[in-house]
Amino acid sequence: MGVSKLNETEYYRKIYGGWLGKNIGGTLGYPVEGRMELLDLTYYPQLSDGPLPNDDLDLQIVWLHALEQYGARLTAAELGQEWMEHVFFPFDEYGYGLANMRRGLVPPVAGWFNNPFADCMGSPIRSEIWAMIAPGCPGIAAYYAYQDAVVDHAGGEGVYGEMFFAAIESAAFFETDRDRLIQIGLTYIPEECRTAKAVRALLQWYKEGKTWTEARELVLEHHGHPNFTDAPQNIAFTLLGWLYGEDFGDAILKAVNCGYDTDCTAATLGAILGIILGPEKLPERWLKPVGDRIAVNAPIKGFPIPETLDELTARTLKIGKEVAAVWHIPIEFGQESSSQELQPELAEFYDPRWLWNYSFQSNRYLLPKGTRSNVGLELIVDYGDQGPSIGRGQSKRIAVTLINRSTEAWEGSLRLTVPEGWLGLTEEKLDLKPNQEASWTLQVTSGDEIKSCYPLQLEVVRHHDGHFWNAEAVPVYLVSATHWQLRGPSDSEWREAVMPGNRIDFAGALQTSEAGLYRAATTLYNPDSRQIRLIAATASPVKAYLNGKLIIQDEQETEFMPAFHRAVPGKLAEIKLPAGEHRLEFEVVKGDASLELYVLPVSVKNTKTPGPYYFYTDVLFT
Repeated sequence: MGVSKLNETEYYRKIYGGWLGKNIGGTLGYPVEGRMELLDLTYYPQLSDGPLPNDDLDLQIVWLHALEQYGARLTAAELGQEWMEHVFFPFDEYGYGLANMRRGLVPPVAGWFNNPFADCMGSPIRSEIWAMIAPGCPGIAAYYAYQDAVVDHAGGEGVYGEMFFAAIESAAFFETDRDRLIQIGLTYIPEECRTAKAVRALLQWYKEGKTWTEARELVLEHHGHPNFTDAPQNIAFTLLGWLYGEDFGDAILKAVNCGYDTDCTAATLGAILGIILGPEKLPERWLKPVGDRIAVNAPIKGFPIPETLDELTARTLKIGKEVAAVWHIPIEFGQESSSQELQPELAEFYDPRWLWNYSFQSNRYLLPKGTRSNVGLELIVDYGDQGPSIGRGQSKRIAVTLINRSTEAWEGSLRLTVPEGWLGLTEEKLDLKPNQEASWTLQVTSGDEIKSCYPLQLEVVRHHDGHFWNAEAVPVYLVSATHWQLRGPSDSEWREAVMPGNRIDFAGALQTSEAGLYRAATTLYNPDSRQIRLIAATASPVKAYLNGKLIIQDEQETEFMPAFHRAVPGKLAEIKLPAGEHRLEFEVVKGDASLELYVLPVSVKNTKTPGPYYFYTDVLFT
C-alpha cells in the first residue's frame, strides 16, 4: 500500500484556515439566523470585538476535549457523556438528546427517541473536527461524524448531513476540485436520503444554467421545509454559495443571502474554503474583524477552552497524529512536500457505509467492557418501534442478541435484573461457539410506581470448567411513558392511552383523523414547587386548563414548533406550579392538516444551573 505525505506546516495551515473560515462564516450569518426571505447582505451585519460566539464552533471544542479525554477510539457513548457534562444548550435536538441522556439512555437510542428534530442542522455544523483529525481519509472522518451525529440526530437527515460534510472537508486536505469534492461527499450518504436528493437536484439546476436566486427558489419548492433548521435545504444553500460564488466573500454571502440557518451555511462553507485556501489566501477584509480569538457561549463549560485559534489548531493537529497512528492510516507527517492529490489508498482506506444499516432503535455494546475492537462478545439491545419507554403496569418486549466474535466458546447464562415490584426474565442459558449468535425476547412488566426512569441490568455470566468465572454487567434504562385520557370529535367517553414520549398520537390511539375537537387529559405530577414553562406544541388552535383554570388559549393556526426555547408564544404558559398532582387538560381543533401535539414541561429562562429552558425529566404524566 502506498503512503501519502502531509507536510506538517501545510497540515497546520489548512486546519487553521478551516477554523478561521468557520469563525468568519458564523460571525457573518449569526445575526440573521432564522430569517427565511432572500437577503442582501454585503458584509458583516453586526460586529463586536472579535468573533461572535456560535454553537457551530462551541460543540467542536467540546469534541476536541472528548478526543483528549478518551483518545482516538472514542464512540457516541463517550461523546454523550461529554455532552451531559459540558453542554447545556436547550436548542431543538440538543435539548431532546440531553433530556434522554439525563434519564440514562445512550446514543443512538438517546438521539432518536422522542426527538422531532433529527432531520436538522445541529450535527452537520460540527463536521470539521472529524475532517481535521483524519486529513485525506473521508471514510474515517465520516465514521466519526456518524458517532457524533447519532448523539442527538439518530435516524434523521442530520446524520447524513454531517457525514457528507466531514467527507468533503477531509478530502479537501489533498483535493481542491470543487466538483470532485462534492461527489466524494455524496458517496458517504445513501442515494435515497433527502440530503442527497437536494444536493443532486441543485447540481442539475446549476448545470442547466439557473441563476443562484432561481436555484434557491427551486430548492425551497422541491426540498424546502417550514422549519428553518431543516438540514437538506440548508446543505443545498451551503453548496449553492460554493457553486455560484466568484470568490471567498461572494460565496459565503450568497450562502447567507439564501436565508434560513444562515450561521450554519456560511460557517460550513467558510470552513471548507478555509481548508482549501489556507489562512493566507483568506481576504483581509473578512479576517481582520474576527482575528485569532475564540468566543464561546456560556452554556459550554467545565473544561479548559482554547483561547485562540492557534491553540485550537495545535491541539487539533496533535490529535490528528494520534488518530493516524491508532487507525494505521497510510499517511506520513513530516517536513517533505505534501502529496499533490488524494491517493486512492488513502481516500478509500475505510468504508463507513455499513453504519447506514445500523438500527437507531437499538444500542450496541462490546464486551468485555471497555473493548474497542469487536473481538469478544457483541451485545445488541433493541427497544422496538416504541422505544425505551414503559407505562404503569405495562408489559414491554426487549430484543437481545449476543454474538460471539471471539475464537473460543462462551458458556454461562444471561441474567436480567429488574426494579423491585417488576416482573421479568431472570436467567437464560448461554452456549455460544465462535461466530455464533443467539437472540432472546425479554418481556418485562412494570409495577405501580411511576418514575422518570427505571434502571435494569443485563448480566452476561461466563462459566469456565463448569463453574462461575466472571460476569459482564450492562446497565439498561427504560423511561416513563405518558398516560392520557383522549376523546375525538365523535367520542362520548374518554379512552385510556399510553404514549411512549411527549407526543400525543391522537390518530393512532383513536383510529380516526376526522376534523373537529380533540381532547386530552392527564394527571401531572410535579415533585417540587417551581416556575415552569408548559408548552402545548401544535400548529392547531389549542386551549389548556390546569386544575380547571384556562392557562393557554391560542385560536390561531401557527407553525408547529416543539422546541423548548422557541415555542410559539401563544402556545405556552409560564406559571408557578406547586408540588403535587394537578389535572391538566387540552382542547385542540383539527382542520384538514394532520394533528400534532407535544406537551413539554421545561424550565424558564432564568435558572441558576444548568441553563435555560432545560427539560424537566421529573415532571410526570400519570
